[in-house]
Amino acid sequence: MTKEKALKIFLGFLSGIVATIIGTEVYLLLFTNYELIGDFEFIRSIGLIGRLTAIGSLFNLLLFTYFINRKLDFLAIGCILAVIILTIVTQLV
Repeated sequence: MTKEKALKIFLGFLSGIVATIIGTEVYLLLFTNYELIGDFEFIRSIGLIGRLTAIGSLFNLLLFTYFINRKLDFLAIGCILAVIILTIVTQLV
């Protein structure tokens, strides 16, 4: 794999993580009284991290669809990698 492909995958990964965080924060601000950063420990203690990550991943799905439609395959691979890593981390938290 070339450096350019690896960089594109990494950028797709970062954009996937950021999209999920933004999606989670938007959901929390619109439909709850919590904030992701300020109330993280409380949200984790009541066991909502997995559900919130799944809802936040909807933004990642939109980003993935954008990358696929624009034929930015390596960025799309990075988005999928972000979902996989977020799923594993969520299960560990």
